Amino acid sequence: MDDQHKYDALGLINEQVLTPTLDSLAASGTYYNQAVCQAPMCVPSRNSIMFGLYPNQTGVYRNTRGGVSDDSLPGKTMAQYFKDAGYETAGFGKTHWGRYKTGTRGFETRYVSEIAEDGAISMQDLNPEAKRRYNEETKTMGAGEENNLGYLGFTSELPEEDHRDGWITKQAIEYINKREDERPLFFYLSYMKPHAGHNVPKGYEDLYDVDNISFPEQPNWDKDYSPHSEGVNRREMYENYWKDASEEDWKLMTMRYYANVTWIDDMMGRTLDALKKKGILDNAIVIYTSDHGEMLGERYYRFNKYNLYESSVRVPMIVSGSALPESFKGGKVNNHPTENIDILPTLLDLAEIDMEKKLPGRNLLENKPRKASFSALHERAGEAAFMWRTKQYKLILVLNRKSKAKEYSIDDIITGEFYDLKNDTKEWNDLHGKKETESIQKQFTKQLLSHLQSL
Repeated sequence: MDDQHKYDALGLINEQVLTPTLDSLAASGTYYNQAVCQAPMCVPSRNSIMFGLYPNQTGVYRNTRGGVSDDSLPGKTMAQYFKDAGYETAGFGKTHWGRYKTGTRGFETRYVSEIAEDGAISMQDLNPEAKRRYNEETKTMGAGEENNLGYLGFTSELPEEDHRDGWITKQAIEYINKREDERPLFFYLSYMKPHAGHNVPKGYEDLYDVDNISFPEQPNWDKDYSPHSEGVNRREMYENYWKDASEEDWKLMTMRYYANVTWIDDMMGRTLDALKKKGILDNAIVIYTSDHGEMLGERYYRFNKYNLYESSVRVPMIVSGSALPESFKGGKVNNHPTENIDILPTLLDLAEIDMEKKLPGRNLLENKPRKASFSALHERAGEAAFMWRTKQYKLILVLNRKSKAKEYSIDDIITGEFYDLKNDTKEWNDLHGKKETESIQKQFTKQLLSHLQSL
């Protein structure tokens, strides 16, 4: 997996983007084109993926102060399930469990580039000078490398192995090449990019013609319209800069994001090649996803995530591999509502590992589609926003926040948004409360509240 990868930043659906590795995985497996994350930010999303639970079940709602300690876990992690089943477990790269210092949570071999874990080998410990050089190069990009300079980016002067993701790739490939363990393998590879900053190593920008890069058209608004996420996530900083940015800067920013995507794709490809040479892919399932998307300036100068609009909440998801059932091979496309919490039950079912307790996700390889997909946002004090989405329609409800999901009722609704995604792909035309969609809005509201009360 990677971090902050727009659902449409894939070569198979966007000719502007170069992703030969991901395109190849999709061509040999199944691409899930309606997948969403369970919370559009790193910490709650990654906890949901690894535990197979919704934020209302993990208790992890936000990046700020989010997370659970090792002595209060809501269930088994994905790695722990496989370790207990006799697999060797090896994890490389970002997990972002949250505010607590954690152990490796089921990983026997563990390499981290940024966030320390007890029992893990870190970039800071193994290659402190490389880490120092990287920190020095990115110090002007601000917290999380996502101020406006972080988004505009620049061509890195550092070699790949001085970058955190490059260092992780090197450790992963060296581990694979030296591996002699006869047990089956659970292998986790997770990158920090294409999340800003956009300081991609040399060579990847050269694959793009910046003059031919298109960037988001803005709505004809005088101010931001986002009832469920107004005022969050440095709105003024981004808006005040990008409103006046040149066309050249918009193209450079967008191109460098795509170049980051291509770099990550290339490192994934090299890692898969190493696994293949060792014979590890002869009987394997390969799943790719991202923790959330990236607005990249869409919908009135909105950047990164922290909202329930399409480019933030949707994620690219691909299931591939030699052990995939034949009916899911050969470039299939699945249009059903899909969620990142479906990954864990899918892998456990395929590996014939019993669940510790019933998980809310669905096996991606069973033909049992849900009615709609669900995501949550808990960024504004005293409020919670929830999404109920199909391929055609999206409902977003803002409710008075409750401590338990079962407590939400229709009386808690503060406001809402409703979009016809088929005819309004940019989500510029809010239909909430409109007569023409009254019936379907009522149906979606009932289903969303019922889903909350079932958690």
